Amino acid sequence: MKQYIHIGLDDIDSPYGGCTTHFASLILVELIKKFRVEPIDYPNIIRLNPAVPWKTRGNGSLALRFRINNYSVDEVFEYVINRLYDYLNEYSKNWSIHSQPVVSILTGEPPAEITWFSKKAIQDLVPLDLALRIASKVEGFKFKALTGKNRGLIGSMAGIGYRMIDTDYTYELIAYRDPSYIGSVRKVNEYSVKKMDQLYGEETILNYDYEIDKPLILPKGPDPVLLGIRGERSDILYEAFKTLDIDEPVPLIVLFRTNQHTDAHLREVSSIANIHPYMCIKVRGVVSRKPRRIVGGHVVFSITDNSGSIDVVAYEPTGGFRNIIEELEVGDVVEVMGITRPKHSGLRLTINLEKIRVVEVRQKTIYQNPLCPKCGVRMKSAGRGKGFKCIKCGYADKKLTKIVVETTRKLQPGYYEPPPRVFKHLMKPLKRIGKEKSFFPKEYRPINFIWMNGSIFA
Repeated sequence: MKQYIHIGLDDIDSPYGGCTTHFASLILVELIKKFRVEPIDYPNIIRLNPAVPWKTRGNGSLALRFRINNYSVDEVFEYVINRLYDYLNEYSKNWSIHSQPVVSILTGEPPAEITWFSKKAIQDLVPLDLALRIASKVEGFKFKALTGKNRGLIGSMAGIGYRMIDTDYTYELIAYRDPSYIGSVRKVNEYSVKKMDQLYGEETILNYDYEIDKPLILPKGPDPVLLGIRGERSDILYEAFKTLDIDEPVPLIVLFRTNQHTDAHLREVSSIANIHPYMCIKVRGVVSRKPRRIVGGHVVFSITDNSGSIDVVAYEPTGGFRNIIEELEVGDVVEVMGITRPKHSGLRLTINLEKIRVVEVRQKTIYQNPLCPKCGVRMKSAGRGKGFKCIKCGYADKKLTKIVVETTRKLQPGYYEPPPRVFKHLMKPLKRIGKEKSFFPKEYRPINFIWMNGSIFA
């Protein structure tokens, strides 16, 4: 009898090596070969709350979804656990000190408790004991913590529960390095990345930052990833990849479906009073304190609603985005999007600004001295209650008053975003507005999504 299986993986990577997507890719290939599993979705990358202080590098979990036949769930589960031990010992130095990897498995469709938990883990801070309580109650769910510590349960359970069948999603092609190259400079021609972006930029996401003339698809750490190309359609990513000039072996390429660049982390809150640390929020307010630069080059302003006020910070790495923020005036209505941080560095509870929507700009009124009706020169005040006098021709008039002028604001209503280089995994670029998706089948057999040594494997 065929059974539906969901495997969740988390906390496999560390600063010293290893990568959750890499292990997921390798084990999926092995499961297809050894157990003849039938995938019902692309492998999923689920990015979780980026505000969590103890997150891994990208705070991402992995989910593999497939049918099995002629093998038991326990056989598959034990095989994945044993192969993960092998992987960590090979790729991650002192992994038991630096990470808390967990493998979770669920038979059947994720129940409401797990789908609720997954959304909460993307938008808010979730305690480990909540994950443990849910794990103990859900029939068909079990997990293995490889170090005996359970932190990775949060991500592995959230990955299983976030199916993206009625939410927005994107795709990512990840190319992996030959083990002998890991730790060395990635041999990808940067000009070819720019060329690829010019050819496929409409259907791909954040390939290149033209402001600093740097590619964004190449990671920096000692992990096994060579590069990652993100986009709207699965079929276009391999075509884009083939245009790159790469001077090292690429033994494995895998296509993932993911919640990256969807703003899935942003939760709309009705009032500032409902905001607490480590949330990912979207909130509307009125600018109550004009933006100012502080030590470090960061720009801070405050917004208020009828429940309270909060500081908003555009940090120095956002570059020219800060100049836009400095155009805000007291009284402007804005919608700010970002993650919240507790009191720090002399600041109170703050929102780290990811994007801003200027809803309404307050008209700026200035008062000017009148022009001389005889010679056209700007007049000067003759004293309180004495009107104005022209210093050129001597004309004076006690009845003249200042002229009220409504100026046009440089800042106009609309969305504004920082430069590509500071985008985090979940932040949605403005170019994606209108491209959002809202449906994916519960059961879908992907094809042409795994390449091994240049040939299609599955």
